[in-house]
Amino acid sequence: YDGTVKLWNRQGKELKTLNGHKNAVTSVAFSPDGETIASASYDSTVKFWNIKGKELKTLKGHNNWVLGVAFSPDGKTMISTSADNTVKLWNFNLDDLLKQACTLIGDYLNNNPNVNDEDRKLCNGIQVNK
Repeated sequence: YDGTVKLWNRQGKELKTLNGHKNAVTSVAFSPDGETIASASYDSTVKFWNIKGKELKTLKGHNNWVLGVAFSPDGKTMISTSADNTVKLWNFNLDDLLKQACTLIGDYLNNNPNVNDEDRKLCNGIQVNK
């Protein structure tokens, strides 16, 4: 209940304590490549850590305790569950995110007279979803 994640080796030796959550940690998952750790907490956040224990990112989006986290087998998506009765999918696939963004802003970039010529080219070469 101290808001920490502890990493141990197989012999039971504590290797690292990850400090950052403001409440109890409820779930921990390793990414498929073993390089990233996700932790869920009663503080309503998901935190990402590298294997050396450095906090990389905090995801905020749930309105209540985050109860569980898991990575997809390819590591490009993570799922979190919460006491707010939601399940969230977090997309880490950069190519897919660029496609989604350019699908949303493509018309704006091409048709808004206030967009400069350089910015109009932001989505050139990115296949958008129609």
